[in-house]
Amino acid sequence: MIHLRIGYLGPAADGAELIAPLRAAAPVLIDLVGEKPFTSIGEIHMDPVDPMPYFDRRVCLEEFSEKTAQALVELTGPESGCTLVNVEIRALGGAFDREPEFPNSVPSRGLPYVVFGFAVGAPDQAEKLRGDLARVVDGLALWAAGRNMVNFLSPDEATDTEGVRAVYGAERYDRLAAVKRQYDPANVFRFNHNILPA
Repeated sequence: MIHLRIGYLGPAADGAELIAPLRAAAPVLIDLVGEKPFTSIGEIHMDPVDPMPYFDRRVCLEEFSEKTAQALVELTGPESGCTLVNVEIRALGGAFDREPEFPNSVPSRGLPYVVFGFAVGAPDQAEKLRGDLARVVDGLALWAAGRNMVNFLSPDEATDTEGVRAVYGAERYDRLAAVKRQYDPANVFRFNHNILPA
């Protein structure tokens, strides 16, 4: 099964024409594509809108070969005992790889895939659920890229300056730290994977 998420900012008729080949490619189980106000943008991903206790990890991959797929099935398939609620493979590339006219903070250009998983459970289950996530991420280490993307960073990852710097890369981190020094020298915006003002 493939879950396609589609967002298009042009006229509805043009959007329908663009996705017609996707709709014709295979039997459609659910089709929720239609005109939506901005306030409904969350429906595109069908993510929960209410807070819930969850744990997540992700790993970027250099390739997604048949062996990678076999490993993922062994780690998450019906015989695996995997307790994760969701494990998904996202294909990147295309527009994601294009450098913008003006430099930005995206460090993941050139990474073709990301695997993201999450588990839901109360704090007393944290150790087991983190272990289940680590088993999947570590099980894909053979194909893992040497760098990652900022999206889906777990609160357990990049918890210090060096960790955040490693995610963004030295050049981007230094540039962002300089921007932070100019626009947020008091580090008001710090409740995240924080970049300290230079």
